Amino acid sequence: MNRNLIARLLLTFVLIGGALMSFGLDWLKNHLLSPLWHPHARYHAAILLFLFAGAAGVGTWLLWRPSREPNVAFTAASLLSLAYWTPFFYVPYVLPAASYWAGIPGHEPRIAGIIVYPNLIVIAVFVSLTVLGWSLRQPETYQDADSK
Repeated sequence: MNRNLIARLLLTFVLIGGALMSFGLDWLKNHLLSPLWHPHARYHAAILLFLFAGAAGVGTWLLWRPSREPNVAFTAASLLSLAYWTPFFYVPYVLPAASYWAGIPGHEPRIAGIIVYPNLIVIAVFVSLTVLGWSLRQPETYQDADSK
């Protein structure tokens, strides 16, 4: 299996798998269906899910379509993925009312006394797979139609 195929498969998994996972996990009673959420917050969260699904679809299409510039597709798909996943790490710093934890405050999971957010672990894996997929691509030089 060549490196570009492995890179495409990894990035496709991150994009499509991430979009499906986001819908599956966010369309629950502790997120979009929570009676504690303001209806307009639910509206924006649902829009974000559909936006990511669309971006994931575009990124996947870029990866698999015939192209004379596959590196552009790898880079665009990777940037779309990173644009969605990396804000999960810093949003609570720029919006202090936000929280990494969707459960009852004060009941965050702990390992050896240290708070561990499962969502951030999954997101770190997705970010790592995105970077790995992008770095595995085989850089190709551009050849215009006249030189072929």
